[in-house]
Amino acid sequence: MMLFVVLFVPPLYFLMRGKIGAWLFNSFLYGLACLFLITIIFFWVAPLFWILSVAHAFWHLRKEMTTAAIQEHAEVLATKMAEKMKQPAAQEAGK
Repeated sequence: MMLFVVLFVPPLYFLMRGKIGAWLFNSFLYGLACLFLITIIFFWVAPLFWILSVAHAFWHLRKEMTTAAIQEHAEVLATKMAEKMKQPAAQEAGK
């Protein structure tokens, strides 16, 4: 769902995340894209600003998703390591 927001309305993504600075920058890019799309003479420039706006949002979303995946993996790894460290201690206590 978030991918659709990033693709079609990138400034909304940053507003939902509470990133005000990124929202202002992305709104500026998206606004320029809309402005150039409305004008007949410079309509061919609009995709450039839209692509920049979407790329900025996708970059941030990818960074968030990667960070979340790394943290989840680290938690799983730490849990498994803690279980392995408890096993030898439990086996030695049983001897």
